[in-house]
Amino acid sequence: MTTIDAGEPSPEMAAVEADMQRVDLFRRAHALVNDLDWGDTVGVYDVLQVARFLEGGEEN
Repeated sequence: MTTIDAGEPSPEMAAVEADMQRVDLFRRAHALVNDLDWGDTVGVYDVLQVARFLEGGEEN
């Protein structure tokens, strides 16, 4: 059987992967904020703050 050596990812693919990780982080922050019971409405800036917190607190 032949093995395929993909090698290092291209700079474009590395940028896409970084963007996808940030999208996933935003989705997780949005889900967390939406699952909590808030007295007032929650805006996109609240979600961004949670995403910023999650980004800084996670080990990659």
